[in-house]
Amino acid sequence: MYIHRYVLVFLGWLLVVVCSAKPTPPLERTITLSISNERLDRALNIIGREGQLNFSYSPSVINEGSLVSLRVSNSTVRDALNQLFRGSVTYKARGNYIILIRAELPEVDDRPKNFYLDGYILDQATGQKIGQASVFEKTTLASAISNPYGYYRIKLPTELPTLQLQVRKQNYVGETVRVTSRQSHTLNIRLEPSPLSRTVQPLTIRQSVDTTRRIAVAVQQPIQPILLASADTSQTPKISAWQRGKQRLTDWFMSTKSEIHEANLVGDTLYRDVQISFLPFVGTNGKLSARVINRTSFNILGGYSLGNTGVEVGGFLNGVRGEVTGVQVAGFGNVVGERMDGVQVAGFGNAVRTTVHGVQVAGFGNAIGDDMHGVQVAGFGNVTLGGLPDGVQVAGFGNVTARNVRGVQVAGFANIGAREVDAVQVAGFFNLAAQRQRGAQIAGFGNVAAAEATGLQLSGFFNVAGKGIQGWQIAGFFNSAKSVTSGTQIGLFNVSGSSRNVPIGLLSWVQKNGYRRLEVSTDEVNRANLTFKTGKAAFYNIFTAGSNLEDADRPSWSFGYGLGSAINLQRGWMLNFDLTGNYRLPTGWAFFDEGSQLYRLSMGIEKKLTPGLALAVGPTANWFVSQNETTKPGRVIDVPLFTDRFDTFGNYNAGWVGFHAALRICSR
Repeated sequence: MYIHRYVLVFLGWLLVVVCSAKPTPPLERTITLSISNERLDRALNIIGREGQLNFSYSPSVINEGSLVSLRVSNSTVRDALNQLFRGSVTYKARGNYIILIRAELPEVDDRPKNFYLDGYILDQATGQKIGQASVFEKTTLASAISNPYGYYRIKLPTELPTLQLQVRKQNYVGETVRVTSRQSHTLNIRLEPSPLSRTVQPLTIRQSVDTTRRIAVAVQQPIQPILLASADTSQTPKISAWQRGKQRLTDWFMSTKSEIHEANLVGDTLYRDVQISFLPFVGTNGKLSARVINRTSFNILGGYSLGNTGVEVGGFLNGVRGEVTGVQVAGFGNVVGERMDGVQVAGFGNAVRTTVHGVQVAGFGNAIGDDMHGVQVAGFGNVTLGGLPDGVQVAGFGNVTARNVRGVQVAGFANIGAREVDAVQVAGFFNLAAQRQRGAQIAGFGNVAAAEATGLQLSGFFNVAGKGIQGWQIAGFFNSAKSVTSGTQIGLFNVSGSSRNVPIGLLSWVQKNGYRRLEVSTDEVNRANLTFKTGKAAFYNIFTAGSNLEDADRPSWSFGYGLGSAINLQRGWMLNFDLTGNYRLPTGWAFFDEGSQLYRLSMGIEKKLTPGLALAVGPTANWFVSQNETTKPGRVIDVPLFTDRFDTFGNYNAGWVGFHAALRICSR
């Protein structure tokens, strides 16, 4: 079993070695020879023997009997053939054969439209051939890449009055070569290594015996440049999520040749008025599209460029690596790698890496990596990883802004400002300001300002201001704020740590400077009442329950709610005015809807015995309404307010003056 495993490992290693041992192409093999006055067919045989290759040609292509001389040293077969034929023959490699073909020569009066330059890219210092070097011409954007053996071939137009060939390669100084001839010829180009790419040879230090005592001394280390091509990954800079995403998108767009050009032409920017493309890198910008800024771009399916300064229209997708100034329209989406100034319209979405000044309109969503200055409109959502210093976001579902918002957010579902919101937020469901909020929050369900809120919070269910509000909170159910310094709270339930003004609702709780009383009282109707008052002294809510305790088995109970106001008379004295409505249950609670109503207006004088305990007493005015009872419920005193009578609905009505006395537990 183990022998089989070793055999498989060996066979796998052998397969890798065989596959990697790719022979050198015939035209790139190096030869050294000297030929003097030899027949041409004889010379080709000598070259074939030296290069271990074969030639294939028709006798009509060359003059086999012509005498030639040739001397080369460590040169490629291609160089040798160039010297031998001087452009009259072209050649192609097939396997181990070189096929010789007669070059097409133009007629005397017919000037060719194009010509070819070919040759090798060489290292100026070492003479080594440089592969994957970019060769291009800026006006026509014609381009080529040297093969692994440094050979290039580029097609150029003859009508250009001035033709300059540009050569770029990573870690080499760029070279510009002026081409004067408009005929096909060979041109070898040498590149100077970049100073940062040169390796520093270590100094040879003679070893000696050191007998001195060692002392630790801090020595400043020289600063070495960090090259991105270094194999040391410990100092590799971190790549952001956006950079990773952009690289994946670029890799999807780019062919291998385009990636090589992009790596070599980092410092070059090319300009062209118009681009027409079918797919990214399949268009008039050619393989250099990633380094070209266009004024106008028409992309049948998609296009890719370094920038655009006018109008770009794409049937499916527009991709721009740098900045856009103007208008982008795409059937699916627009992607911009840097800043956008203008208008973006997409059937699905728009994405911009940095800031946007202008308008974004998308059927689904818009995404920005920095600030938005302008208007965002999306069928689903808008996401801004920066702020909204001055703009408007409108979305069918939601808007998210990671920094400060100063403008307007309108969403069918929710708006989220991850920092300060100095704007208007309108949402069908929910608004959030993660820090301070100034302006207005209007939502169908709820609003949250995690810090201070200034302005208005209006919602169908709840509002929350985490550190207080200067303004109004209006909710269908619940309001909460740490403090209310101006404005007020209006809702079914209101809670605050402190409030300068009066909250309005069914139940209001003010923790620090609020008014709260829990009292046990007696009056002419009920022998015992338990009442709770909460809110502000100027306006508070009253919850009360009582019983006359007449029958131990079947006592008569009442429950009530009311509103009140208290006036501080100083020195521990206070004057209360309370209005309550009480529902008196029938005896035994047999039929709940057969109860009666008692409405009471009372005035009370309160005197504090201690800071937390007080006595209160005062008169009351009572109005009793009942469908089943025909006598007053009072048992102690009877001072009528009006004559007992029956109204038009057959209800018994009675009124009298009563009293109440209470012992109160006070909040302050």
